[in-house]
Amino acid sequence: MKYTIFLVAILLLAEWKLSAQVRCVIRGELPGLQTDEVQLVTATVDYRYHGKRVPVKDHRFEYILELPQVEGYKLIFVTRDPRVWYTVQFMAEDAILDIRVNVDKSYTIAGGTLNDDYQKYLEIQKTKQRDERYMLMYSYFTDHIDELYYFLIIEELQKRQIYDVPIDNQIVGAYTTLAARFPQHSYTVLGKTLIDGFNTIRPGGQYIEFEAPDLKGNMVNISDVIRGKVAVIDLWASWCHPCRLKAKAMIPMYEKYKDKGFVVVGVAREFKNTKKLELAIEKDGYPWLQLLELDDSRQIWTRYMLGTAGGGVFLIDRDGTIIAVNPNPEEMELKLKELLD
Repeated sequence: MKYTIFLVAILLLAEWKLSAQVRCVIRGELPGLQTDEVQLVTATVDYRYHGKRVPVKDHRFEYILELPQVEGYKLIFVTRDPRVWYTVQFMAEDAILDIRVNVDKSYTIAGGTLNDDYQKYLEIQKTKQRDERYMLMYSYFTDHIDELYYFLIIEELQKRQIYDVPIDNQIVGAYTTLAARFPQHSYTVLGKTLIDGFNTIRPGGQYIEFEAPDLKGNMVNISDVIRGKVAVIDLWASWCHPCRLKAKAMIPMYEKYKDKGFVVVGVAREFKNTKKLELAIEKDGYPWLQLLELDDSRQIWTRYMLGTAGGGVFLIDRDGTIIAVNPNPEEMELKLKELLD
């Protein structure tokens, strides 16, 4: 028995060593800045609910990131008095990085070839107008098909998702090249998810299928619930008050049309636990099925073009076509009359 446990431990350790291919040592210096901790978080996720908090002592901190790949990261902290927000973006690469952040929000990063290149790129970018900055990304990285370029392309796709700006052939072409160069990188999956969302999540497009657990932990496929029906996929969160107001406004319509082939499915974006979610459902009185997106584990918000937003409402026809995105109650009522009366 002891031998079996020992063997399993050895195998798990070997697997961890194989997966942790990048060892990024971060040594931080924050002269004159009053803060107790800093947050290290992957740059492509919602920093409000993810990341590692590292203690600061005598204006210094140190941390080692063990990662399976090179990727973009953020260093974030807030000073006590005065209360000022600081953000430093860097590449977590296989190197020792010395990061110095100054009171005026300027900073330096010493160490790592990708970070050296990143700083040079940012300095050149400062000299360009807004429209020129986008084109600079392509020209600067013509001979640098690397993880830094991949990160910048993903970052651009995420910005366009947030601000609802269309994508063009150039950015899709860059993603395609980088995906072929780094097929196992997490950015390859994320980039495809983002591009699929741009092409699909809009009136006239098709809803994207997903699975999520209900509040009892049973897995539910969204297609099994809405297939052949007029449906609303209501993506919301207990902490998003506008989302909850929209959902409550749908209750009378749901009661009116539920026997005519209308169904609503709620999916709540929560973090760490479901306590606030359960209280919100009890208080608001939603009568429909509720599913759970816990800690962004299924990337449903990303797939539905919502980024870090609280939520969104998607009205879907019987054939799976998206009819409206975030319709107001009057628009929703008119659409339901057309489809169900």
